[in-house]
Amino acid sequence: MRYFKYVIKGVIKIQPTIYKDKRGYFFESFNSKKYKKIIGNVSFVQDDHSFSKKNVLRGIHFQIKKPQSQLYYLVSGKIFLVIVDFRPLSKTFLKYVSFILDSKNHTQVYTAPGIGSGFYALEKNIHLIYKISKHYEKNNEIGVLWNDKKLKIKWPCKNPLLSEKDKNNLKIKEINFNKYKDLNFIV
Repeated sequence: MRYFKYVIKGVIKIQPTIYKDKRGYFFESFNSKKYKKIIGNVSFVQDDHSFSKKNVLRGIHFQIKKPQSQLYYLVSGKIFLVIVDFRPLSKTFLKYVSFILDSKNHTQVYTAPGIGSGFYALEKNIHLIYKISKHYEKNNEIGVLWNDKKLKIKWPCKNPLLSEKDKNNLKIKEINFNKYKDLNFIV
């Protein structure tokens, strides 16, 4: 297993070892002992499964109270994944990294608490599974508008399919990040 850390502390791309033969392939999508060495002592309490059609954009979401660590694994398809640092005390506050995840290579992405995410479905039949370290609570979540000019994200789309909820996400200038003390978690 290989892994790569990024400029945003707490963002790690993980490439599991794949065992292939003429029958197909096998790999460990999660092993607590091995992952503890990479991401630390994180306990996951919930698994979510998101299905999306082509051109769907979900996010950018994050928890303002009880922020979550997440481990993303794309089961099928290809997505453009965006990870944004929403921790006010971080040196990379409001910076982002993006990835093209393709289910053919089984790459995973880990994010620490206080980091938000969004993704755009580049193909049809996207199945994204993610492990979460704290239970989701609707009232703890904030959504940031996907095309907020302050973030300067270079999305591979102009008119994505959005939920009503995501159409009404906030702009960065509408959020007082300093009032959310739970976001001051730095890895």
